[in-house]
Amino acid sequence: MARYGGKNESTYRNNYSYDFDFSSFNTALIKEYFSEDCAVAFDPSYIRKSGKHTPGGGYFWSGCANRAIWGLEIGGFAGIDIDQNTALHYRADQTFFDKEQYGSLLGYYAYLVVSHISEILQISKYLVVDAFFSREPFVSTVYDAGLEIISRLRDDADLIYPYVRPHPKRRGPKTKWAGKFDPKNLNEAYFTRCLAQQDKDKQENYELYEGVVYSKALKRFIKVVVQYKLDDQGEMKSYKLFCSTDLQLSGVTIFLLYKMRFQIELLYRDAKQFTGLEHCQSRDEDKLDFHFNTSLTTVSLAKAAFHLNKPIEQRKPFSMRDIKTQMFNDLMMDIIIKECGIAPNSPIIQKARKKVRNLGKIYPMVA
Repeated sequence: MARYGGKNESTYRNNYSYDFDFSSFNTALIKEYFSEDCAVAFDPSYIRKSGKHTPGGGYFWSGCANRAIWGLEIGGFAGIDIDQNTALHYRADQTFFDKEQYGSLLGYYAYLVVSHISEILQISKYLVVDAFFSREPFVSTVYDAGLEIISRLRDDADLIYPYVRPHPKRRGPKTKWAGKFDPKNLNEAYFTRCLAQQDKDKQENYELYEGVVYSKALKRFIKVVVQYKLDDQGEMKSYKLFCSTDLQLSGVTIFLLYKMRFQIELLYRDAKQFTGLEHCQSRDEDKLDFHFNTSLTTVSLAKAAFHLNKPIEQRKPFSMRDIKTQMFNDLMMDIIIKECGIAPNSPIIQKARKKVRNLGKIYPMVA
């Protein structure tokens, strides 16, 4: 920012110690552009950071390295919307895990979610998390706080059909269960097909089936959606299990919201590549928090200003690289115009600006 902005490094550094209500600001941004049917995604992200004196430093899981390595971690929340097909940042908190206080990492993540429960509920009652979180104590803690969870289950999840037929007249307790759930051989009395279509991006055919079963691990009834991927002959190649604690939510919505969870990963990617999410060298906890949320909020603001403000049918794929390229081109042209004393609003300059603005972009604007 000091290289391209009008202030020096110490000015930006000092401003990072100030407080800003990112939660309220980003909540307002999400409500402005998303529908009422949106959800909130939660996902931790590894942050590269060398040195031993930064608060919160430790070994955290890195998906890129596929192992735990030294650095920092943030637990990020983002609003996701099926219609808008994107994510907007809500809040990021640095991970400070204490095993004696929280018992397990899942316990800490559950505490982090509950600590923001009132603000999250202003956005949505649905929390979308990946398969790592579909376990205890995370599910019970978050559910008891008032959120419905959408997640993915292990392929070998231990699920049971509830007994729904008339009970025979005999002594002893009534029959509670009707057999073990087998995803390769669904019981048609409990599962119905809710969707059959082709994924145009991957050119794969799939079918969705939904039903309510009991999870022994979670000790509760859950809505389960089974996705079958089919080959050219219509035979099953593989399957995936998705679930929700909301038994009334449609299977299609569960499936689509979980697919939309990946948008938070793209939010992290853009922030790391283009807005310096991993570039803060401060060892102050407050300044790090300010930096993480500033970096992610900047991506959201770029989406709002250059992508979501257009009708859906007129939007091109969102590219943070193109936005940075355009802003850099505008900056260079403004400097040249100012130094040369040229009238910035003259017709020839306005025509040249459109060409210069598109220089190096993946998706050029139509002049």
